[in-house]
Amino acid sequence: MLFALLLALTAPDAKPFVVDRAEVRRMVSKENGVAYKVYVALPHDYGKKRYPVVYVLDADYSFLIARNIADHLAERDHLRELIVVGIAYDGPPQYRLNRTRDYTPKFSPTGGYGPESQKVSGGGPKFRAFLEKELVPFIDSSYATLPKERCLVGHSYGGLFATWMLATQSPLFDRYVIVSPSLWYDGGWIFTQLPAKTLSARVYLAAGSSEDPVMAADLRKLAARIKTQALDADVLADETHNSIFPRALSNGLRFVFEGR
Repeated sequence: MLFALLLALTAPDAKPFVVDRAEVRRMVSKENGVAYKVYVALPHDYGKKRYPVVYVLDADYSFLIARNIADHLAERDHLRELIVVGIAYDGPPQYRLNRTRDYTPKFSPTGGYGPESQKVSGGGPKFRAFLEKELVPFIDSSYATLPKERCLVGHSYGGLFATWMLATQSPLFDRYVIVSPSLWYDGGWIFTQLPAKTLSARVYLAAGSSEDPVMAADLRKLAARIKTQALDADVLADETHNSIFPRALSNGLRFVFEGR
Protein backbone atom coordinates (compact mmCIF):
# COMPACT_ATOMS: atom_id res chain seq x y z
CA MET A 1 0.00 0.00 0.00
CA LEU A 2 2.78 2.43 0.96
CA PHE A 3 4.75 1.48 -2.19
CA ALA A 4 1.70 2.21 -4.35
CA LEU A 5 1.26 5.60 -2.67
CA LEU A 6 4.89 6.52 -3.28
CA LEU A 7 4.57 5.56 -6.95
CA ALA A 8 1.50 7.74 -7.26
CA LEU A 9 3.25 10.73 -5.69
CA THR A 10 6.33 10.42 -7.89
CA ALA A 11 4.61 9.64 -11.19
CA PRO A 12 5.37 12.23 -13.92
CA ASP A 13 1.72 13.27 -14.21
CA ALA A 14 1.13 13.52 -10.47
CA LYS A 15 -0.22 16.87 -9.32
CA PRO A 16 2.47 18.90 -7.53
CA PHE A 17 2.11 19.68 -3.87
CA VAL A 18 1.32 23.38 -3.39
CA VAL A 19 2.64 25.16 -0.32
CA ASP A 20 -0.31 26.67 1.51
CA ARG A 21 -0.71 30.47 1.25
CA ALA A 22 2.50 31.03 -0.72
CA GLU A 23 3.00 32.42 -4.20
CA VAL A 24 5.98 32.95 -6.51
CA ARG A 25 6.18 35.84 -8.94
CA ARG A 26 8.89 36.54 -11.54
CA MET A 27 9.95 40.12 -12.12
CA VAL A 28 12.63 41.46 -14.46
CA SER A 29 13.70 44.85 -13.12
CA LYS A 30 13.73 47.80 -15.47
CA GLU A 31 16.26 49.46 -13.17
CA ASN A 32 19.08 46.89 -13.39
CA GLY A 33 17.87 44.21 -15.83
CA VAL A 34 18.06 41.49 -13.16
CA ALA A 35 15.45 38.70 -13.04
CA TYR A 36 14.05 38.17 -9.55
CA LYS A 37 11.87 35.52 -7.99
CA VAL A 38 9.54 37.13 -5.49
CA TYR A 39 8.08 34.83 -2.86
CA VAL A 40 4.92 35.98 -1.09
CA ALA A 41 3.52 34.25 2.00
CA LEU A 42 0.08 35.28 3.21
CA PRO A 43 -1.19 34.99 6.81
CA HIS A 44 -3.83 32.46 7.87
CA ASP A 45 -6.63 35.00 8.10
CA TYR A 46 -5.74 36.80 4.87
CA GLY A 47 -8.71 38.62 3.37
CA LYS A 48 -10.15 39.93 6.61
CA LYS A 49 -8.03 43.10 6.95
CA ARG A 50 -4.77 44.75 5.88
CA TYR A 51 -1.36 43.56 7.07
CA PRO A 52 2.17 44.79 7.70
CA VAL A 53 4.74 43.47 5.22
CA VAL A 54 8.17 42.02 5.97
CA TYR A 55 10.65 42.15 3.08
CA VAL A 56 13.41 39.55 3.42
CA LEU A 57 16.69 39.72 1.48
CA ASP A 58 18.69 36.58 0.54
CA ALA A 59 15.37 34.80 0.14
CA ASP A 60 16.95 31.74 -1.46
CA TYR A 61 17.73 30.61 2.10
CA SER A 62 15.83 33.05 4.32
CA PHE A 63 12.26 33.08 2.99
CA LEU A 64 11.00 29.79 4.40
CA ILE A 65 12.73 30.48 7.72
CA ALA A 66 11.01 33.86 7.90
CA ARG A 67 7.63 32.58 6.79
CA ASN A 68 7.65 29.73 9.31
CA ILE A 69 8.83 31.91 12.21
CA ALA A 70 6.19 34.55 11.42
CA ASP A 71 3.45 31.89 11.22
CA HIS A 72 4.59 30.09 14.37
CA LEU A 73 4.68 33.26 16.46
CA ALA A 74 1.42 34.68 15.09
CA GLU A 75 -0.46 31.42 15.69
CA ARG A 76 0.60 31.59 19.36
CA ASP A 77 -0.25 35.26 19.83
CA HIS A 78 3.37 36.39 20.11
CA LEU A 79 3.27 38.43 16.90
CA ARG A 80 0.80 40.11 14.59
CA GLU A 81 -0.21 38.41 11.35
CA LEU A 82 2.23 39.47 8.62
CA ILE A 83 2.72 39.21 4.88
CA VAL A 84 6.25 37.95 4.18
CA VAL A 85 7.92 38.86 0.87
CA GLY A 86 11.21 37.22 -0.05
CA ILE A 87 13.46 38.59 -2.78
CA ALA A 88 15.36 35.79 -4.53
CA TYR A 89 16.90 35.33 -7.98
CA ASP A 90 15.77 33.71 -11.19
CA GLY A 91 18.31 32.04 -13.46
CA PRO A 92 21.58 30.20 -12.72
CA PRO A 93 22.88 30.10 -9.13
CA GLN A 94 25.17 33.10 -8.64
CA TYR A 95 24.92 33.62 -4.90
CA ARG A 96 28.12 35.62 -4.41
CA LEU A 97 27.72 37.73 -7.53
CA ASN A 98 24.05 38.55 -6.93
CA ARG A 99 24.41 39.73 -3.37
CA THR A 100 27.68 41.57 -4.03
CA ARG A 101 26.00 43.49 -6.84
CA ASP A 102 22.69 44.26 -5.12
CA TYR A 103 23.58 44.70 -1.45
CA THR A 104 26.71 46.86 -1.61
CA PRO A 105 25.85 50.58 -1.76
CA LYS A 106 29.13 51.61 -3.42
CA PHE A 107 31.84 50.11 -5.57
CA SER A 108 34.95 48.77 -3.86
CA PRO A 109 37.66 46.83 -5.70
CA THR A 110 38.68 44.76 -2.67
CA GLY A 111 37.12 42.76 0.15
CA GLY A 112 34.09 40.53 0.22
CA TYR A 113 34.34 37.40 -1.90
CA GLY A 114 37.40 38.64 -3.79
CA PRO A 115 38.27 40.76 -6.86
CA GLU A 116 36.05 38.92 -9.35
CA SER A 117 32.92 39.44 -7.27
CA GLN A 118 33.89 42.99 -6.39
CA LYS A 119 33.90 43.91 -10.07
CA VAL A 120 30.10 44.04 -9.90
CA SER A 121 29.90 45.73 -6.49
CA GLY A 122 28.10 49.00 -5.97
CA GLY A 123 24.71 48.07 -7.43
CA GLY A 124 22.86 48.97 -4.23
CA PRO A 125 21.34 52.21 -5.61
CA LYS A 126 19.81 50.39 -8.59
CA PHE A 127 18.50 47.62 -6.34
CA ARG A 128 17.02 50.28 -4.09
CA ALA A 129 15.33 51.84 -7.13
CA PHE A 130 13.89 48.40 -8.00
CA LEU A 131 12.37 48.24 -4.51
CA GLU A 132 11.06 51.80 -4.59
CA LYS A 133 9.71 51.95 -8.14
CA GLU A 134 8.79 48.36 -8.95
CA LEU A 135 8.56 45.75 -6.20
CA VAL A 136 6.98 47.62 -3.30
CA PRO A 137 4.37 49.37 -5.51
CA PHE A 138 3.52 46.00 -7.05
CA ILE A 139 3.08 44.35 -3.65
CA ASP A 140 0.96 47.24 -2.36
CA SER A 141 -1.27 47.15 -5.44
CA SER A 142 -1.66 43.36 -5.43
CA TYR A 143 -2.15 42.52 -1.75
CA ALA A 144 -3.95 43.89 1.31
CA THR A 145 -0.97 45.69 2.81
CA LEU A 146 -0.45 48.45 5.35
CA PRO A 147 1.92 50.75 3.41
CA LYS A 148 3.04 52.60 6.54
CA GLU A 149 4.11 49.37 8.25
CA ARG A 150 6.96 47.79 6.32
CA CYS A 151 10.00 45.97 7.70
CA LEU A 152 13.27 45.21 5.92
CA VAL A 153 15.28 42.17 7.06
CA GLY A 154 18.92 41.76 6.05
CA HIS A 155 21.75 39.47 7.12
CA SER A 156 25.49 39.99 6.42
CA TYR A 157 25.72 41.89 3.10
CA GLY A 158 21.95 42.18 3.32
CA GLY A 159 22.46 43.77 6.73
CA LEU A 160 24.83 46.29 5.16
CA PHE A 161 22.18 47.20 2.61
CA ALA A 162 19.51 47.50 5.32
CA THR A 163 21.80 49.72 7.40
CA TRP A 164 22.33 51.96 4.37
CA MET A 165 18.58 52.18 3.79
CA LEU A 166 18.11 53.15 7.43
CA ALA A 167 20.98 55.66 7.42
CA THR A 168 19.74 57.37 4.26
CA GLN A 169 16.20 57.51 5.67
CA SER A 170 14.44 55.48 3.00
CA PRO A 171 10.72 56.31 2.96
CA LEU A 172 9.93 52.65 2.24
CA PHE A 173 10.57 51.14 5.67
CA ASP A 174 9.79 52.12 9.24
CA ARG A 175 11.10 48.89 10.79
CA TYR A 176 14.43 47.07 10.38
CA VAL A 177 15.85 43.73 11.52
CA ILE A 178 19.59 43.91 10.83
CA VAL A 179 21.58 40.74 11.52
CA SER A 180 25.41 40.49 11.51
CA PRO A 181 25.73 43.39 9.06
CA SER A 182 28.92 43.69 7.02
CA LEU A 183 29.73 47.13 8.42
CA TRP A 184 33.42 46.53 7.67
CA TYR A 185 32.76 46.94 3.94
CA ASP A 186 35.08 49.41 2.20
CA GLY A 187 36.89 50.34 5.40
CA GLY A 188 33.72 50.98 7.39
CA TRP A 189 32.35 53.46 4.84
CA ILE A 190 28.80 53.06 6.17
CA PHE A 191 29.73 54.88 9.39
CA THR A 192 30.31 58.04 7.35
CA GLN A 193 26.68 57.88 6.20
CA LEU A 194 24.99 57.88 9.60
CA PRO A 195 22.91 61.01 10.19
CA ALA A 196 23.00 63.02 13.42
CA LYS A 197 19.21 63.35 13.55
CA THR A 198 16.85 60.88 15.18
CA LEU A 199 15.46 58.36 12.70
CA SER A 200 11.75 57.51 12.75
CA ALA A 201 12.15 53.73 12.75
CA ARG A 202 12.08 50.78 15.09
CA VAL A 203 15.36 48.88 14.75
CA TYR A 204 16.65 45.54 16.01
CA LEU A 205 20.38 44.79 15.64
CA ALA A 206 22.11 41.48 16.34
CA ALA A 207 25.50 39.82 15.99
CA GLY A 208 26.84 36.53 17.34
CA SER A 209 29.40 36.11 20.11
CA SER A 210 31.03 33.23 18.19
CA GLU A 211 31.57 34.99 14.87
CA ASP A 212 34.51 37.24 13.98
CA PRO A 213 34.83 39.68 16.92
CA VAL A 214 34.75 42.64 14.53
CA MET A 215 31.07 41.94 13.89
CA ALA A 216 30.01 42.48 17.51
CA ALA A 217 32.38 45.43 17.89
CA ASP A 218 30.98 47.14 14.80
CA LEU A 219 27.42 46.39 15.90
CA ARG A 220 28.01 48.08 19.27
CA LYS A 221 29.56 51.04 17.45
CA LEU A 222 26.51 51.30 15.18
CA ALA A 223 24.10 51.08 18.12
CA ALA A 224 25.98 53.87 19.87
CA ARG A 225 26.01 56.10 16.81
CA ILE A 226 22.41 55.97 15.61
CA LYS A 227 19.36 57.48 17.22
CA THR A 228 16.06 55.86 16.40
CA GLN A 229 12.46 55.83 17.56
CA ALA A 230 13.18 52.48 19.26
CA LEU A 231 16.39 50.45 19.24
CA ASP A 232 17.45 47.09 20.63
CA ALA A 233 20.92 45.62 20.04
CA ASP A 234 21.95 42.08 21.03
CA VAL A 235 25.16 40.09 20.91
CA LEU A 236 23.70 36.59 20.98
CA ALA A 237 25.70 34.02 22.92
CA ASP A 238 27.13 31.01 21.05
CA GLU A 239 25.82 32.12 17.65
CA THR A 240 28.06 32.10 14.58
CA HIS A 241 27.66 34.11 11.39
CA ASN A 242 25.80 31.18 9.84
CA SER A 243 23.68 30.08 12.81
CA ILE A 244 22.41 33.44 14.05
CA PHE A 245 19.68 34.25 11.54
CA PRO A 246 16.65 32.28 12.87
CA ARG A 247 17.15 33.35 16.48
CA ALA A 248 17.81 36.97 15.61
CA LEU A 249 14.82 37.08 13.28
CA SER A 250 12.49 35.76 15.97
CA ASN A 251 13.77 38.34 18.45
CA GLY A 252 13.75 41.11 15.87
CA LEU A 253 10.24 40.63 14.51
CA ARG A 254 8.81 40.61 18.01
CA PHE A 255 10.69 43.79 18.87
CA VAL A 256 9.91 45.86 15.78
CA PHE A 257 6.24 44.80 15.72
CA GLU A 258 5.93 45.05 19.52
CA GLY A 259 5.02 41.40 20.02
CA ARG A 260 5.99 39.23 22.97
